[in-house]
Amino acid sequence: MLFTFGIRTDGEAEKIIENANRLINGREFFNGIFGYFYFAYTFLVALCIKLSVNLVFVATLQIAFSFLAAVCLYKLLLDILHNNRIAFLFFIAYLLCYPVQKWNFFLYTESMHTSFLVIGIYLFNKWLNDKKVIRLAALGFVLLLILFSRPVGVIFLLSLFIVLLFWLYQNNRKIHFYVLTGISLASVIVILNSPLTAYVNPDSIRRMEIICQVPETNEPMVYREYNRQGLNEAFRVIKEEVGLGNFFRNGFKKLGYFFWDVPELLQLAAQPVADLLYCFLSFCIDRFFFKANKSYYYVRLFALFYLSFTSVGIFFTCDEWSNRFIGPAFPFIMILAAGGLMHVQKRFS
Repeated sequence: MLFTFGIRTDGEAEKIIENANRLINGREFFNGIFGYFYFAYTFLVALCIKLSVNLVFVATLQIAFSFLAAVCLYKLLLDILHNNRIAFLFFIAYLLCYPVQKWNFFLYTESMHTSFLVIGIYLFNKWLNDKKVIRLAALGFVLLLILFSRPVGVIFLLSLFIVLLFWLYQNNRKIHFYVLTGISLASVIVILNSPLTAYVNPDSIRRMEIICQVPETNEPMVYREYNRQGLNEAFRVIKEEVGLGNFFRNGFKKLGYFFWDVPELLQLAAQPVADLLYCFLSFCIDRFFFKANKSYYYVRLFALFYLSFTSVGIFFTCDEWSNRFIGPAFPFIMILAAGGLMHVQKRFS
């Protein structure tokens, strides 16, 4: 695919290339402070442009990181489930997961971001088990790449904070628990309420958008793509303009579109992997009703919080026609599904 079709540089990629050129020329990003949430990826593209390296190099890197992520997923599942066959099955499933792998051939941030998420949770689990400083340093570096490759990297950070709180509390480290709780609460307040960091667009909520820039309301309303004003403004719009009932109805519509009504997947009906991935969801449900072993407990908790925060975030944002935002959710769905499959195998063996 890479050498036949090259790498797509239209659509969202145009914004990345524009900001990369602005970075080279020392100018501000066209979307202001918000552009820094893509800084890691923008810097990579800028480096290629500056050195006159073909942007196919970025796609090659994306493929390499995606394969590395698949290996990390395999090792993670092997560490927590101790079942080589299930770990290998999901290794192959990840490599064949079209909603994830497709973006390797686009100059979009989704591919790198998803790979960093998998590598990040693998390093986090390794650190929980051996507490080596080198693991923590590597996790810190990957966390920066997650936070500055896409704005939704904050979901990984919040999940990390909460799982660490659980770990500290259950290991009777009360001082550390209270200190991290304070830091977590302060961070959440700053992250979610500051106009500089918020990725919630009140214009999208006001227009009741399910698909970005496609309003559900009949009233003409101005849409400013980078109108970031924090959660306070979003709550005001919900209360005074949209109404709580309409907000929730629209939110559940978006939730259904995000996880189930996926046009890109419907095009893959002939590919068994697409059907298989959604069959795994039944195993996820089964996974919730029994006690997890110690090695799996914190990873399962991480995946649950990540998907829960993603689901809440969907209510405040919008999706696009290709539903490219679902890619980062798939590794966590796979983690839960692998645990569920392991339990089903034990029950019937």
